[in-house]
Amino acid sequence: MHDLHRIDELGGLFLPTLREISEITGVAISTVSRVLNNDSRISEATKKKVLRVAKKLGYPGEISSGRGSKVVMFFVSNPHKSIESDEFFSGVQRGILRGAGSSDIHCLVQSIRSKKSFDESLIPLDLVEGLIVGGIPMPDDLKTFLSAMKIPVVLIGKYSGLENLASVNNDNVRGGYLAANEIIRYNYSTVTVITGPRNVSTFADRLEGFFKCLSENSFPTERVKIIECNSFEERDGRMAIERHLRTPGNREVIFCTTDWLAKGVIEALQDRKVSIPSEIGVIGFGGLDFCKMTSPRITTVALNPYLLGRIAVTMLQELMEGNSESKGVVFVEPFLMEGETLRGEK
Repeated sequence: MHDLHRIDELGGLFLPTLREISEITGVAISTVSRVLNNDSRISEATKKKVLRVAKKLGYPGEISSGRGSKVVMFFVSNPHKSIESDEFFSGVQRGILRGAGSSDIHCLVQSIRSKKSFDESLIPLDLVEGLIVGGIPMPDDLKTFLSAMKIPVVLIGKYSGLENLASVNNDNVRGGYLAANEIIRYNYSTVTVITGPRNVSTFADRLEGFFKCLSENSFPTERVKIIECNSFEERDGRMAIERHLRTPGNREVIFCTTDWLAKGVIEALQDRKVSIPSEIGVIGFGGLDFCKMTSPRITTVALNPYLLGRIAVTMLQELMEGNSESKGVVFVEPFLMEGETLRGEK
């Protein structure tokens, strides 16, 4: 038995995902979206089936007719199977739901795998009045779709070609600077950087801040090696070590542009009986919860995805109310989360 509105643990008011309705009805996700979008091409039998399940799961009648509370969508493109399996975007989602719940805004949630093409029918434009969108990376066809939007859009992150849209971002340049500053503070003399694709602005910005700090401190660039991975997952960190690791040099440290990369690096080093941090140091980026549970605990530059979500839904609400001043860029400051993977002669 489903309640009319399901409330998450933070009090956020939200609607079931299109995937949930699809799984229960046996109807394709794109068809579910078309039904909610009142597409005339869908048969009456299919419409009735989908709308009956949607109502049981918590779609109030006034939403289908376009009246009552505002409806928005949080749409994510990422390499994980779901938002819930991505600690960063699930944190953003919690912030959005809390903010939406306190403003009587209903929030649809939908995600796609970032390597798949974008299907426009997944976003029911006759139903939603605003969008919050994020992704690492974001498919080009989704960018094209967003650039033509007539409804308010707030981006989570920075994306080339979408600079005219409102966005809330991690200050990745500042975060990269903090990571390099910590390496210098510990007096490391050799650095290996393991990063996701440098054509993704998230990683480009982190590297920009990192090398800015090294330059300001006259750190020799010939002592820095960069390993660029196709993605930024744990397996990529492992592969980077397996393919490129030599005997660790004196006072060497590895900077990973995500915590997942750092986790894979640490596991691969431990498999090779390399002691961390006595033989080599590691610093990550993200501040994900598992950094506190690994052995040793990972030193990392921490982000605040929950705050990103809260700010995003506030910006979107203001845009929906006609406040054009909210169509700007907001940066959220990262901070250093100390662990046990750095050791030096401070």
